[in-house]
Amino acid sequence: LRIARGFLIDTDEKRPHGCVVIKHTNPCGAAIDATQVGAWENALASDPESAFGCVIAFTHTVEKTTAESIGGHFLECIIAPGYDDDALEILSEKQNRRMLTLNDFTPREDEVRIRQLDGGWVAQVQGPPSVDWSAVKCVTKAPADDDLVALARFGSTVLSEVKSNSIVLVTQTEAGFATVGVGPGQTSRVEAVRIAARRAGGKAKGSMMVSDAFFPFRDGIDTAHEIGVTTIVQPGGSMRDQESIDAADEHGMAMIFTGQRLFLH
Repeated sequence: LRIARGFLIDTDEKRPHGCVVIKHTNPCGAAIDATQVGAWENALASDPESAFGCVIAFTHTVEKTTAESIGGHFLECIIAPGYDDDALEILSEKQNRRMLTLNDFTPREDEVRIRQLDGGWVAQVQGPPSVDWSAVKCVTKAPADDDLVALARFGSTVLSEVKSNSIVLVTQTEAGFATVGVGPGQTSRVEAVRIAARRAGGKAKGSMMVSDAFFPFRDGIDTAHEIGVTTIVQPGGSMRDQESIDAADEHGMAMIFTGQRLFLH
């Protein structure tokens, strides 16, 4: 839901619709698009295998064409601001499928996350990604234009809800942005890159790689180049940042530093 709310900030007149596919609290696919059905189909295409038995969230009222595309796909639950009558009828044909309505879908600046510890609780206020996109900088010889920054913002919205260490591969679609591979919850950053690469397959070529923290070594950059990534987004801040920058320059890749980690534990 936090991703879907974030999409309300990332979307615009050209791509107003957002969809996220969630499995065991991790997003396995997400997209924003000119049409709702396009957002759903691109989000699903990111990782259709993992989407079996998923939860889907939409930023807008579910339309008939979207419901027809969902069809008999096995999913546990759909969350949206509402449902067209025809869409609800189609979606209800599948037994044990739950359709939930969330009236307040506006982005929230602050949420309190609570974790229980032995003998107490820890509460942390957490809002949406706090990256100042007007201040991000390209640190490589290859440039990064405004379109790449917009794609980076989309990728960071998704990444902010992926368990760390995490990597998201994103790309421009015909009418928006979409994930093509997600590498969640690894103790090794380069392994998160490998997992995202396996999920993406050939779709990784020409994609952008977004990382929730800096790269301690150049291996993640080299691996990204091997699968066809052309742009890397990371916070920077490592003692070996120059090693990563040099690797990106060797491969002709653009690299953007955001100055903001997006850890989630």
